[in-house]
Amino acid sequence: MVTAMPENGTSPLSSRPFAADQDRWLTLLDLLDLDRLARDFLVRLEEVDEYAERRVSGEELAAAARASFAGLIERMRVADSTKAQAAAFAVGTSRARAGISRAALMTAIRLDYVVLWNALVAVASEDDAQLLLRHADYVWQVVDEYAGHAQDGYLAERELQTDERQLLERALVSELVDTEERPPSARTAEIAVALGVPARAHWVVLAAEGTEAVALRQTLAGDPRMRESLLSSYRGATLLLLVTATAWHTRPALQALRGSEVGAVVTVEGIDEVWAGARLASELAALPARNGGRRGFTDWPRLVRSQLTGTHFELVLDFEAKLAECSSAEREAIEESVRAYLETGSVQAAASQMFCHRNTITNRLRRFTELTGIDVTVPTEAASVVLAWA
Repeated sequence: MVTAMPENGTSPLSSRPFAADQDRWLTLLDLLDLDRLARDFLVRLEEVDEYAERRVSGEELAAAARASFAGLIERMRVADSTKAQAAAFAVGTSRARAGISRAALMTAIRLDYVVLWNALVAVASEDDAQLLLRHADYVWQVVDEYAGHAQDGYLAERELQTDERQLLERALVSELVDTEERPPSARTAEIAVALGVPARAHWVVLAAEGTEAVALRQTLAGDPRMRESLLSSYRGATLLLLVTATAWHTRPALQALRGSEVGAVVTVEGIDEVWAGARLASELAALPARNGGRRGFTDWPRLVRSQLTGTHFELVLDFEAKLAECSSAEREAIEESVRAYLETGSVQAAASQMFCHRNTITNRLRRFTELTGIDVTVPTEAASVVLAWA
């Protein structure tokens, strides 16, 4: 909550920020160094016994620390930011999986406040003393809110680990989806037997990360019947759900999940292919959603395009400069026509889609070829345009 500065211009001691504090407060936040915050946090974390036992790898702790502080700083900048919520929930689920106690988790999170506050004091000047005082409670509230989200993630994960069967199941599923190399067929057959699932069935792999994973995990935590229909695991911070295609399409308990637009879904044939399907689904889940839609096989051009970005192969896809000689209106008309043709594969269908004569489409395709040297009626040439505009 922000209060107004007294009209007489004085600055009495206050525990609430003034509206006039905003610019300087944002400047102080800009001065915070994520790497330094993470290092300070990790040094202090060594004093927490369960973390000192290396139940969580140093790399994972460092990555989580950076993500957490980035989220906390963003939350202190923008009141409705969800970055901290996603980071906190992921920390909670990760620590539950590692066997860290809830008390140790909360102790670690309290260190976030100490580290943040010390860093703010370090970058502030003497003139900022009252401003810091006015923000002390606010910083604590943000960290406390973060702790609540982390605890939600922790409890949601622990609820899914209530018996030894679930722990064994989790280990087996992790072996299917989270090993560096593809498991041998003989081993996947053994895993199928141990899990009591059909090895030759078609499998649906659903992946989600960030806020989508938070939403998905909360949905699972609140619906025992849905959880019983699925196998779940993680690849890093990506949540993976596995279910036979038959169950996916027929079980009423999964209806809400089927209708959701969260994450990415791929279908593979046989449990041997689940390993590859999990990787593909994870990479698709990392793509931004278009119009809130779930990602799938049809998003392969965007996935390939993202992997080419920053490489020398981008030169093959760079023809935008050749379209610069068009007016903006002609450029837009040509692109719409080319996209319609690539989508339908037919001049007539593209013309119907755009409510114009087929000759108009043909002329625009010809003009595109004149400008770029690419003939989209030739499949191998069309592929470069599909990727460039993905």
